[in-house]
Amino acid sequence: MKLKKLISPHLRLKIRVLFTCVKDVLSSHYFSLVKKNANIINLPRQLSMNQPIRKNDFSENKKHNLRLAIKHIENKEILPQQIFSFWQLIPSPTPQNGFKKGRNLLGNKLDLDYGGGLCQLSGILYYLVLGAGLKILERHPHSLDIYTETTRYTPIGSDATVVYGHKDLRFINSFDFPISFQFEVLEKKILIYLCADKEIKKCDLEFLEEKKDYGKYVEVIRQRNGKKEICSQNFYKNL
Repeated sequence: MKLKKLISPHLRLKIRVLFTCVKDVLSSHYFSLVKKNANIINLPRQLSMNQPIRKNDFSENKKHNLRLAIKHIENKEILPQQIFSFWQLIPSPTPQNGFKKGRNLLGNKLDLDYGGGLCQLSGILYYLVLGAGLKILERHPHSLDIYTETTRYTPIGSDATVVYGHKDLRFINSFDFPISFQFEVLEKKILIYLCADKEIKKCDLEFLEEKKDYGKYVEVIRQRNGKKEICSQNFYKNL
């Protein structure tokens, strides 16, 4: 019997979280992470973005989860060279932490899980900071492209999935001034604002698709201001 089967999923998750913490300490990233007790500041809005929230049987739960997670990151001061980590600030998506069930992409199929909808929050964060020119440290695409060109609400390649203890979204404030985020979750859309005391110029973003393996997969090449950027694991399996 494999050792993995002898350890409960709950304990395996705790081990993974601990391993990430140890890795952060050894790499000195831990001391640069924005902490839960970071200062709350009110800065002018510089860049903005919005995405629709599709209505379905669990869209109200999704909006609940979005608002709950946003409370942990909104207006948190991110100093120059500090690292923003999604899961450093947002608690694990469990019912004990107030999260509800919503739609999630699990094992290459849509299913229900606590915290459903949080990937739209991480995705819109990723898309906005890309446009601001910030340095991405960790980001994971969804494994499956579940949208068509008529249902897609964000370009393929601009998403960022998050899985507690497994997949995080991390970026560095590479500006020489503090930044923060503000949000609005409305009936049919979510809005995000990147805030700072100085003007932030928006980058020109392109997501270039290349068919692979006779169209079974799509690789997306990211370009900022005309320069190709290396994206690890930026592959999507087609339905």
